[in-house]
Amino acid sequence: MKYFNIVFAVFAVILIQACNPMDDILEDLEISNTVVADLDLTLTEDDYGLVGLSFPNFGSDDEAKTLIPDILTEKYPQFGEGSSALVTYDIYSPVRINDEYMDTVRTEDYEALGFTYGNLDGVNDIVDVIEYKFPDAGERDVVTLTYEWYCGGCPDQGTRTSKIANYDGSWYVSYVPTSEDYAFMGQSFPNFDSRTTARERIAYVLSDRYPFAEAGDIRTAVFTYTYVPDGGSRQFEDFLVVFEYDGSSWVPFQDVVSQTLQLGHDGSAWVPDNTIKYNMTGDDFAWVAAEFGDRNPDGASSADRYGNFDLTLWSNDQILEAVGELLLDLFPAVEGQKYLVSYATWEPGAGTGELHVIYEGGSYVEVR
Repeated sequence: MKYFNIVFAVFAVILIQACNPMDDILEDLEISNTVVADLDLTLTEDDYGLVGLSFPNFGSDDEAKTLIPDILTEKYPQFGEGSSALVTYDIYSPVRINDEYMDTVRTEDYEALGFTYGNLDGVNDIVDVIEYKFPDAGERDVVTLTYEWYCGGCPDQGTRTSKIANYDGSWYVSYVPTSEDYAFMGQSFPNFDSRTTARERIAYVLSDRYPFAEAGDIRTAVFTYTYVPDGGSRQFEDFLVVFEYDGSSWVPFQDVVSQTLQLGHDGSAWVPDNTIKYNMTGDDFAWVAAEFGDRNPDGASSADRYGNFDLTLWSNDQILEAVGELLLDLFPAVEGQKYLVSYATWEPGAGTGELHVIYEGGSYVEVR
């Protein structure tokens, strides 16, 4: 009879509040609908639409960090404190020229840099000139430089003009297609009206020009891109492309790239978080036992034998020290990296413990 009364009361509340959302009913009944889970999620086009984006990508990392929590809240309202999410998303991050410079190397420039023959004969010479003449130029800037070139036996000795691009702090003499190159790549005019086509076909040319490239090598190219803006006249502009050799082909950097973001639920909202969850194994306890045999003989012996921290033999500070040193042995030390480490305990009685730590100033300290 008591069970019947409870059920009847619940249904009465539901009938009375039938126009309210289910979340309100659960709240009125003080029934928690939060769960703890670890997500591994790749955003779909519909997910971007949830936060009002017209395109399936974010415009910046900051925008991603702001909007991804809203997406998670919308899709998984039942997930609460302790939940984590590893989200793969697309970001619109095109390689674009920032500033362009143009100059000619003059006699006084050669003299100032010690080029006694009045010419350049290697890539390092070109970079020396760029850094001398354009000390303020930097990331994704392109310098069009005219200079005298001599490299024993080269067919194009004499006056040369090159476009030198800065990418990721280094200068690269860019491949610039000639009229003949454009024709070879199937273009009726010396330009491309499709950046995708340009990347694909220039990659093919680079494979022919640099057959002995090694994985990880970087090359840049600058081509003429043409387009007609809405209501405007045809435009022509230099367009920078960066390529990386993957061991078999030159791969162009695309306008849209995939990235990942780690988030955690703090009890009220999803927040960007780089915490890595790690569970200690029997091998980890054996390592701790070997390292702490002198500092905590009884605790080390117990850890080695039972594969746990006996809390009658290990203090909180000693566990923190042991976990911190274990992480330094297992993973590269990265400033600001967080770990949530789970481990077996004896209290007495079998149990589990967790320690949330962050690497700061050369060691792991507890996150409080």
